[in-house]
Amino acid sequence: MRAKRFALHFPVYYRQPKSPVWFEGRTENISQSGLLFRGACPLVVETPVELHLEVAVAIEGEAPAKVVCKGAVVRVEQSRVLHVPTALAVAIKDYRLVRGERSDGGAVQSG
Repeated sequence: MRAKRFALHFPVYYRQPKSPVWFEGRTENISQSGLLFRGACPLVVETPVELHLEVAVAIEGEAPAKVVCKGAVVRVEQSRVLHVPTALAVAIKDYRLVRGERSDGGAVQSG
């Protein structure tokens, strides 16, 4: 059975593990098992990725949170519209909630 998707639109930063460069994207939908996002740098299926998702909701008196994930690309959807980034579907294998760290993890390339 397919996991329920939620149309949540958050900034996401992603990279291949141990790469010094993070790329920027934006989520289209999220489920308990993964997410679909559009990003500046297309990847191929089975590429491992690290992701940082910006979580817009903050609890009063606490730093905003981000979700740090590890996963792999399971589907790539090339856009047929000029200047619309490729969509990447990523299956999440591990995640944790982090507060008070820099969001992008370092250098960011945007498209």
